[in-house]
Amino acid sequence: MAGEYEKAITIKDSIDAINQRDYLLPAIQRKFVWSSHQICVLFDSIMRGYPINTFMMWEIKDDGIKNDYKFYEFLKSYCQRFSEENPHVPTNASYKDFRAVIDGQQRLTSLYIGLCGTYAYKKPRVWWPSTRDDRVLPPRKLYLDLKAPLESEDDESLMYYNFRFLTDRQYKDSLASEAPAHHWLCMHEILRYPNHVSSDDVLLEVVIPELERRGLNANAFARKTLLKVYDVIRSQRIIHYFNENSQQIDHVLDVFIRTNSGGTKLDFSDLLMSIAVAHWNGDFRKELDDLTQHIHQSTEMGFYIERDWLLKTCLMLTEADVRFKVRNFKGEQVARIQQEWPDIKECITETFRLVRRFGITPQSLTSRNAVIPICYYLYKKCSGGEPLFRKINNLAKCHEHRAVISQWFYMVLLKGVFGGQADSILSSMRDVLEKHLTDNAFPLPAIIERYKATNKDLRFDEETLDKLLETQHGEGRCRALLHLLFPEMNVSEIFHIDHLHPRAAFDKKMLKRASLLTDDEQLMEFYRDPVHWNAIPNLHLLNHSQNLSKKDRPLKEWLSDPNVHLTPRDLLIENADLEFTSFKAFYLARREALKQRLISRVYMSAPLSAESVADSEDEDLQEAVS
Repeated sequence: MAGEYEKAITIKDSIDAINQRDYLLPAIQRKFVWSSHQICVLFDSIMRGYPINTFMMWEIKDDGIKNDYKFYEFLKSYCQRFSEENPHVPTNASYKDFRAVIDGQQRLTSLYIGLCGTYAYKKPRVWWPSTRDDRVLPPRKLYLDLKAPLESEDDESLMYYNFRFLTDRQYKDSLASEAPAHHWLCMHEILRYPNHVSSDDVLLEVVIPELERRGLNANAFARKTLLKVYDVIRSQRIIHYFNENSQQIDHVLDVFIRTNSGGTKLDFSDLLMSIAVAHWNGDFRKELDDLTQHIHQSTEMGFYIERDWLLKTCLMLTEADVRFKVRNFKGEQVARIQQEWPDIKECITETFRLVRRFGITPQSLTSRNAVIPICYYLYKKCSGGEPLFRKINNLAKCHEHRAVISQWFYMVLLKGVFGGQADSILSSMRDVLEKHLTDNAFPLPAIIERYKATNKDLRFDEETLDKLLETQHGEGRCRALLHLLFPEMNVSEIFHIDHLHPRAAFDKKMLKRASLLTDDEQLMEFYRDPVHWNAIPNLHLLNHSQNLSKKDRPLKEWLSDPNVHLTPRDLLIENADLEFTSFKAFYLARREALKQRLISRVYMSAPLSAESVADSEDEDLQEAVS
């Protein structure tokens, strides 16, 4: 490692360095996320002599780094929702040498806010304002109670010193009390006291006069506490740090990943943001965050996507290497992404609208990476002289495109093709799609052929189908499987997954009352087993009105309702007895009908003979009654 441990400094020294912009934050750092309580605990730890871990700095001397990468000031006045972004500091070759904080941002920001800044959070039981409003989010300063310590038995954090963030109004109200329970010292005062080296001078020149002014000269706790807080902030060298002086960006990024102790593991994509941001004309972070928020909050979508997904999709759509490498985010590539960003952003949005139209919900989207090839195809495929993404959600057009894309999508979700490291399959999928952009429809047969006999084989075998039919209500792949089985669903409606024979009928108390089960232990076990009543053979997709009408009504009664507009044929149960007393026969019949439907909807690794289907049915029957 190209660096060494430096001589420890005081907290005041670190605050001075922040004020003089000798300490900055690289773009690879995330937002400040500590709560006001975490800040109080940090100060309590410092007062009690607990270690607060080593910091890591990156000494920036290289003119190229100053020019090519973005750096930010520390957040000095935090306000929940409205002031959470660090101000940008324009550095260039003529800017002075400085240190970028690689590890310790949350702690240093907390120290700064506690000693110099403010922390604003929303008052309880009031509505969020549309803009920053100090009446709703009043700025608070950090105070220390000089009167007495906390009762540790009443404090879950086991703090000894009573640190608290107070508004100006709360502080003034405490002064107005005739017998105040607390005597608050604003932590901002610590840095305003005169400087003294000797502890005797601090006691005589600072502590005693201050306590006399406050009427606390007889309070031993106040005297010890004020002396200690002065000492730990201004005298003790408790900020230990390692100084990394390498000017090689790849080396520093590797160090950052290995040593960051912010609590949440950082991905390499987070670090690459600093490179992309530096080459983007504008605020790339905001562009990505705005798109993420739009897709997440839209009622037409509702999916949560992260920056790394967006970055990888940008690489995919601009024909770059999809792996997260520093070279893929240099100026030329970022410039291309920015040039195409309006179309990329629109394509991503329309793709998630399409996925939602496929019936996939945020909870049932088991692989976001599976969306990327659809994005690429819609972005590159032309239809009527314009990119396909501009018309794919027009329900009067593109029926065949939607049908084949949805079939592929359900299959990859069910097979888990994009699980684990997806870079290789994304690259190879792009190759296949690129070669078939002139085909009339999404090249599903070519994709099947490309991955035959590999670990990404999209074909199904009989064992896989049997396992799929045991999928339980609530599993992520349940919805994808039902939509694959029933592709004729109206894409403009939202469907709910419901039980055909109602779930309530299989309650243990209800089953004990069923006369046909009381003397047949094996049949009772069949009814009780959720692999029968809570799995695909007893589930179906119902639109909103059908779902409301279904509730706990018996299947036969519900289907006879003229307002339901569903027939046994629609449910693949036209030859089944719908009475609850015949549930076992119903289950076996519908399971077999669904299996045959699946065989017609997927690609099989080997054809199923009539004998094998019959054997399968016998095995199911044997398993069911054993």
